[in-house]
Amino acid sequence: MGRALLPQHERLIARACERYSSDSELLGLIVGGSVAHGLAAPESDLDVMLVYSDAAAAPRLEQDRLTVFDDTLADYEGGYLDGKVIEIAFIDEVALRGSEPARWAFEDAFVAFSRIEGLEARIAAAAAYPEHEREEKLRDFLSHVMLMEWFMREADKRRDRYLAVFSGSRLALYAGRAVLASNRMLYPYHKWFLHQLERAPSKPDDLLAQIDALLVTPSIETASELAAAVTAFTNLDLTMREAVTRFMRRSEWNWRDGRPPLEDA
Repeated sequence: MGRALLPQHERLIARACERYSSDSELLGLIVGGSVAHGLAAPESDLDVMLVYSDAAAAPRLEQDRLTVFDDTLADYEGGYLDGKVIEIAFIDEVALRGSEPARWAFEDAFVAFSRIEGLEARIAAAAAYPEHEREEKLRDFLSHVMLMEWFMREADKRRDRYLAVFSGSRLALYAGRAVLASNRMLYPYHKWFLHQLERAPSKPDDLLAQIDALLVTPSIETASELAAAVTAFTNLDLTMREAVTRFMRRSEWNWRDGRPPLEDA
């Protein structure tokens, strides 16, 4: 996405490095969030990751001191620093088996201060798209699109407003995730989801308009329109039997193998 730092954020980064580098246990300060992703507004806060050794991070974990909030460093209206404490091993763990939102947190992130050799390379590894999961995820996402369309049909029959709203939002999510996976783009979690879809170079015509229509009017008509567009786009051949099995494994029975639900993976 590329970053273009605003002057107020540059000043805040410099002040954060000056203050937190005085902590001899701090090994690195990584800038992430909207500033790193190139999405920052003039009043945006600064999201950082404070990197410690496993040993130094342990007492902070035990004492629930894994977040940092500092509103004394910014010199602009609404500015503040919002930080998370992480261990070096956490970065490597994300690279090995992190969820897509965990990986996206490192995409475009950059090192502002470091006592760790090769920290940039570890960040790059953590931000890599998990190619080894892509084909299975595509089939899982499309399976969930099919099941959410079925749920919407049930909601229409029962006039169940809750089920309609639930099915519509989840269908939009899985349809969008199928498009992102097709483009090998990480899912950024809900806040930046639609923005990421806007950036996708390859997607069905009117995808965002169809998602908007479904969310405004969750019905079998709007659900089927989006489901059909994404099914044609992915060009995957799935039977309903396979879709139901994948839905059971990834959303109903995911607790059996300790995996997160597909919507968070």
